[in-house]
Amino acid sequence: MHGCRIALVAVLFAAVALVAAPWALSATDFLTHQGHAAYLAAPFLIGAVSVVAPSMADLAEKIAARMADYSSNPDHPDLVGHPEGNPVQIRPAFPDAADFTKRLTEGVAAKAAHYAEGVRRPRANFLDRAKASTAAWAAGVNAAVAGNRYAAGLNKVNADEAIETAATLGAATYVQGVQGRMAKIQRIMSEVAPAMAAAVSTVRGLPKTTDADRENRAIAMIRAARAVGLSRRGGK
Repeated sequence: MHGCRIALVAVLFAAVALVAAPWALSATDFLTHQGHAAYLAAPFLIGAVSVVAPSMADLAEKIAARMADYSSNPDHPDLVGHPEGNPVQIRPAFPDAADFTKRLTEGVAAKAAHYAEGVRRPRANFLDRAKASTAAWAAGVNAAVAGNRYAAGLNKVNADEAIETAATLGAATYVQGVQGRMAKIQRIMSEVAPAMAAAVSTVRGLPKTTDADRENRAIAMIRAARAVGLSRRGGK
C-alpha cells in the first residue's frame, strides 16, 4: 500500500511538472530531483497571467474524449510521441507504464540516502503541519465519504497482487520492522500497560456468578480496552 501511495504521488508530481513547465524538465527529471529549481522558478519566468482553472467536470469530459481517441488509436502521438521525428524525436505526453515504473524504481533506489536525510531534517515540523491541517483532513474525509471513494478504491484492488505483495515484501520486513521499533513499542506500552492492568482489574471485580454476569464481563472488557485506547490518543 505504501508503495502504491509513493507511485501515486510520483504520478501527480510528474503530471504537474509536465503541464506547468514542459519547456524546463521532463517527468523523470522532476522525479529524480534534477529540475526542482527550474520548476519552482517557472511562475516567475513565465510572468503573471490571470487565469481561471477549468472545473473538475470540464476536465473529466475532455479527458474522457481523449481516452476515446486513444482507444481507437493506440499509436496516438500523446501515447507514443513522435519517434520518427527528424531531427527531433518528441517523447509521449507522459511516460508509458513500463518506462515510468522503471525510472521510478531506479530513482527511489538511487535516492534512498537523500530520503533518509530529508526525514531527519524536514522542511517543517510534521506534527505542527498535521495539526494545522485538521480541517483539511476532515473536509477530505467528508468528500471521500460523499463520493463513495472507499468502495470505489476497493473495486480497483487486485486481491492476488495484494496477497503476493504482503506475503513476499511483508514477510521479509515483518521481523525487521518490529525489532526496529522496539524502543517505540516499549515507550507506548509504558503508558498502555498500566492502563490495561487497571482495566483488567476493574472487569475482574465485576460479578461472575451467572452466564449473564460472564457475558457482561466480556462486553465490559471490550469497552474497557477501547477506553484505554481513546484515553491515550484522545478524541471520542
